[in-house]
Amino acid sequence: MDNKKNLILVVDDVEQNVAVISQILRSNDYQVIAAFSGEGALRILEKRLPDLILLDVMMPDMDGIEVCTRIKQSATLQDIPVIFLSALSDTDTKVRGLEVGGVDYITKPFQSLEVLARVGNQLKISRLEQDRKQHIEELEQLNEEKDKLMQIVSHDLRSPLGGIYGLAEILKSGKEASDVELVKEFASIISSTSSYLLALVNDLLDLAKVESGKMVLDPSQFSITQTIKNCIHLLKNVAQSKGVDLLCVSSGEEVIVTADEPKIIQILNNLISNAVKFTPNGGSVRVTIGYLPNGAGGRQIEIVVKDSGIGIEADVIPHLFEKFGKHQRSGTAGEQGTGLGMPIVKRFVELHNGKITVESKVGYGTSFSIFLPETYEEFTR
Repeated sequence: MDNKKNLILVVDDVEQNVAVISQILRSNDYQVIAAFSGEGALRILEKRLPDLILLDVMMPDMDGIEVCTRIKQSATLQDIPVIFLSALSDTDTKVRGLEVGGVDYITKPFQSLEVLARVGNQLKISRLEQDRKQHIEELEQLNEEKDKLMQIVSHDLRSPLGGIYGLAEILKSGKEASDVELVKEFASIISSTSSYLLALVNDLLDLAKVESGKMVLDPSQFSITQTIKNCIHLLKNVAQSKGVDLLCVSSGEEVIVTADEPKIIQILNNLISNAVKFTPNGGSVRVTIGYLPNGAGGRQIEIVVKDSGIGIEADVIPHLFEKFGKHQRSGTAGEQGTGLGMPIVKRFVELHNGKITVESKVGYGTSFSIFLPETYEEFTR
């Protein structure tokens, strides 16, 4: 056990007692702070949170029982274990101390082995309790995510699948087969709905892989400038159908990177398609690419996707990359998404040891900036 990580507050109105017990603790690498009154202890606790408190029972003005009572009434302090110090051996005093929240007693005069044993045991119990609470919080979070996942399965998957099934049943009956235009319309609906479902399933699988640590990068050297142009070319028709001007802006220098190209493409497609989605008719989306100094004598790659769309509310931005967040919105033409694209973008960027930032103003547009290492060696550090 590394005792240097443990801070202990000793509270006793007798300076000699504080000196003795502090020496015992410091000789075993504990950090110690001292108070010589109950009021003094409470003032210290307003500024510093120790891992354990050694508290004298008999003190003038405010005794240890009152101090402990106040500590246990504070949401910030109540989990700090309190061991009472006392020359008294009567049962009533010990019971009172335990009733107000004390966890143990050390009697005076102090015996080094007893002090260290009782302090060590209570610190160990405290750590185990903290671990237990953390595990409970993690389980509660996982359970909440499971519930949200079930909502996705029951709504985002079941409803579209029900629509596909209904249209397929109509087509299977053959009654509408002679109406070519209607068949085309049904086929278009089935195709777009299936595409949405496939994207949702793929997003869920990608998130699961990343968070389980099973996502492996497959790096290769390629022109990220050309990759951006390819992504823009694929999304050009969608942008034009909305009256959105979509353009790549480059310094003219070909930007070469060693990275996982399919994942970079997925990052770009998510950001660019989102920019188009949230930009109204007559707006624009610009994707810029170039090099920046990385602060270590080398270069990093900067990609900026900037739109003139509807923007993002300030209180939403901190939650933008959370999975299963409540920030999902429809596009300016009613476009829908899986709600998982942005969490995947952030995780893929971080897999490359990169960084993504966002700036936005409602009514004026949004700008996403991605900073990536130039080489494979840099993003595997």
